[in-house]
Amino acid sequence: MMKTYKKQDAPAWERKLTLFVSALFGATLLLFAAWAVLLFIDGDRVNDCPNNGESYDREQNECVVEPEE
Repeated sequence: MMKTYKKQDAPAWERKLTLFVSALFGATLLLFAAWAVLLFIDGDRVNDCPNNGESYDREQNECVVEPEE
């Protein structure tokens, strides 16, 4: 008769390492998504200035109305 193979569970340290790496990856992904959203919002604000007849002053980080000559 053949011996049957019985799969053993992973050791505790391996399960903890897998959980830690997964949590680290998830947190990094969440931070990247938040950064991308903030970057998109800022870019949208910069792009709206010319549509309103204004220009964007990068030093003051705001839309300014250019004086007419």
